[in-house]
Amino acid sequence: MNTWKVDKSASTVGFSVPHMMVSTVTGTFEEFSGELQGNIADLTKTKISFQVIVASIQTKNRDRDLHLCSVDFFDAETFPEMTFSSRAIYNDTDGRYQMSGDLTVKHTTKRAIFCITPQEVTVFGATYFVEGEIKRKDFGLMWNRAIEAGGVMVGEVINIKMSVVICKGEK
Repeated sequence: MNTWKVDKSASTVGFSVPHMMVSTVTGTFEEFSGELQGNIADLTKTKISFQVIVASIQTKNRDRDLHLCSVDFFDAETFPEMTFSSRAIYNDTDGRYQMSGDLTVKHTTKRAIFCITPQEVTVFGATYFVEGEIKRKDFGLMWNRAIEAGGVMVGEVINIKMSVVICKGEK
């Protein structure tokens, strides 16, 4: 079975979440790794795993990043890593795929679904655009505050968008 590794220098792991009912906070995780085992041209015959280092979060606001790593949110000291392991990948429309698997954040593992859109696939590797969304409270990310004018500080749904480049790994 072929093993392909995520090229961290060419890939991005991003997210966005509504903030204060009027804006959106965007960010990235700078430290991550991943592996695809199988046929990069037919993802229905692959197994994908991905790991993200929580403390590598970047939102262009140091105080917010520290708060996100605290026990109020990710508790990065106790749970330093988020993981994903695919269970099934199906053909979707227009050459895209639907991938379901187990996402673990903090102490909670839940099923998550991502859409994968191949951007480029060659004999040397591939580039995929991956997107999905999760409900943060499903994973124990509970902190929030009411806003005086109505609403809350942090939205419920986190949008995830990744550009993933893979290259041949060791067998």
